[in-house]
Amino acid sequence: MATLPLNNWSVANVRQTSGISLEEIARNTKLKVTTLKAIEDANFDVLPGGIYNISYIRQYARAIGVDEGALVKMYRTLRPDDNQNGADGR
Repeated sequence: MATLPLNNWSVANVRQTSGISLEEIARNTKLKVTTLKAIEDANFDVLPGGIYNISYIRQYARAIGVDEGALVKMYRTLRPDDNQNGADGR
């Protein structure tokens, strides 16, 4: 399982290093490529928010082989106001 640098959101680099395309992740997760790109760009404002963002990030993490909990924790650091609706880090 890949590790992420804690000081920045660099999931695209992990995905690219692994040789996985956004289209492949979209096929496997049923998430739109635009949603995946928004995650990679940390453009969370275009996502629905709350528990949906957590779910999308978890699916993305599994697809690129990184720890889901670590990625969710990083997301929460970047978006502390988006922790409502029972979106816990489990």
